[in-house]
Amino acid sequence: MMGMLKNIDHLDHDYFMGEALREARLAGERGDLPIGSVIVHYQGEIISRGSNKIHTWNNRTKHAEINALNSGAEHLSRHARECVIYSTVEPCVMCLPTIILANIRNVVFGVKDAYMEMDTFIESNNYVHKRLYNYVGDIRAEESEELLKKYAPEAADRIFSGV
Repeated sequence: MMGMLKNIDHLDHDYFMGEALREARLAGERGDLPIGSVIVHYQGEIISRGSNKIHTWNNRTKHAEINALNSGAEHLSRHARECVIYSTVEPCVMCLPTIILANIRNVVFGVKDAYMEMDTFIESNNYVHKRLYNYVGDIRAEESEELLKKYAPEAADRIFSGV
């Protein structure tokens, strides 16, 4: 076991965000919010995938990140600190603490969610702030924005405007 992953520069963020975008597209096509997520082991293997399913399951907790965490639970129980989670949209106030509780310390996302004000949340929450090693945004953000505008224009307005 490697231990805690603190340097994620060796990973191809564009490639893995592309895989998350694929999940987002599938979600949008089936009528869910077009948000996707993948969890990647430090050696470059995708260990789980998730897409938003809040409409499919009529359950507002079925976010892409939560679904990816659940899908990869067995691997994560042993190797979470060696992983990075990629999400097409910045994780929300439910997902980010859940990611941290699952022992993942590295987050890469596409588009920033102005509505959730996560920078303020992270700075004000000592538990999250101390445990988050890498928090990298703006990876293929334009593609995430396009999917949101195409499949969920009302959600896109809220995410981009913060209102």
